[in-house]
Amino acid sequence: MASAFRQTVRGMRDLLPEEAETMRQIEDLTRTLAGIFGYREVITPIMEHYDLLSAKVGEEIRQRMYVFEDLGGRKVALRPEFTASIARLVATWMMYDPKPIRLFCAGSLYRYDEPQFGRYREFWQANYELIGSTRPEADAEVIALTNEFMKRLEMRNYYLKVGHVGILRGILKEEGIEEVHQNSIMQLLDKKQLDEALTLIQKSGGSSKCQETLRRLFETRGNDPVQVLKDIRGVVRDYESTHVAAENLEDILDLTVESGVEVNLVIEAGFARGLEYYTGVIFEVYVPEVDIALGGGGRYDGLIELFGGEPTPAVGVALGLDRLMLAVAKQKTLEKPSIKLKVLVVPIIDELRGKALEASSKLRASGICTEVEVMGRAVSKALSDANRRGITHVVIVGPKELKEGRFVLRNMETEEQKILGLEEILEELSSKHTVIRS
Repeated sequence: MASAFRQTVRGMRDLLPEEAETMRQIEDLTRTLAGIFGYREVITPIMEHYDLLSAKVGEEIRQRMYVFEDLGGRKVALRPEFTASIARLVATWMMYDPKPIRLFCAGSLYRYDEPQFGRYREFWQANYELIGSTRPEADAEVIALTNEFMKRLEMRNYYLKVGHVGILRGILKEEGIEEVHQNSIMQLLDKKQLDEALTLIQKSGGSSKCQETLRRLFETRGNDPVQVLKDIRGVVRDYESTHVAAENLEDILDLTVESGVEVNLVIEAGFARGLEYYTGVIFEVYVPEVDIALGGGGRYDGLIELFGGEPTPAVGVALGLDRLMLAVAKQKTLEKPSIKLKVLVVPIIDELRGKALEASSKLRASGICTEVEVMGRAVSKALSDANRRGITHVVIVGPKELKEGRFVLRNMETEEQKILGLEEILEELSSKHTVIRS
């Protein structure tokens, strides 16, 4: 039994110090970007009512949610994504706030997926939601924000794959295919199961013209927006309800290009995402080294209304922090934040432990990373351990020096030692090294 406790629950994992540090660096960047773009942070519960989380999330995710009854007999679930919680929050507390509302959140999510590369049962995301505008410049902003994040993370050769749900659903709706079957078809397209999707379209009453149109759409892609949009229009010309969606996609892409944002766009007409709430433009971001989406988003204009709010348009993007960690590791783009200065305070004898703690408090108050020797080691062993752990300086508290209000400051790199007062030590360290950023 004891050996079982040594393992994490399947699909969960420990992040060791260096991994946690990388995760927080990426998360800090998402939060910095939120401030630059004017997105205010909110925090939502990890657990929500099942009915809230299951609405419009897609059948595959519904089947993979962590669902249970609480002690009050309520059916609840761990959140599998953020957007439903944000929509509830807006419908409940911010419905009449001035529009647009720009919100940011970050945290852990849970899905009972089969663990594999880039897919865990507990994972982390950062979300940006722009709520209240139907205009294409809102969609273009979220695309620009995603692009800016990838630039600031210094990712190489990344690209955004872009499509529009309205084009695909427009065709299916004109063919009289029920929404429940449309959702299943979109799920198959999301998993790149094109033949299976076409088979389901046929079984759902889709005409041979519909099947041929969609087959051609699946082959319509490229990085020249003008040419791809021209090709899309040619393929869907017989479906009137797709024209508005194609025009909307063109407006968004035009604004993205006109804004001067340097972004590598790949337009893919047959692109779909599994979440059922998308109503307009959708996109995902990739790098060549990691064959999974690092983030993705799109427009969802009906979700807030579904949760009791007034009809409210919205568009957003989720960035996968776990997957971004994998991409960073592959490309080696993110420099590890190194603490330039790391001090260990060592009392020579036990009677000086209080003085060592006092000195460490004053060093920390000046922003200096400071540890105290708490293992009872002799000075020689403490110095050896300090070398092994990357300590840059050691402050030795000795009875002889302390009588004069002084300490021994040892530079671990040069092995030079000086006898200085604490204020002199602070001045010496602060003038030559970088202290921890606040």
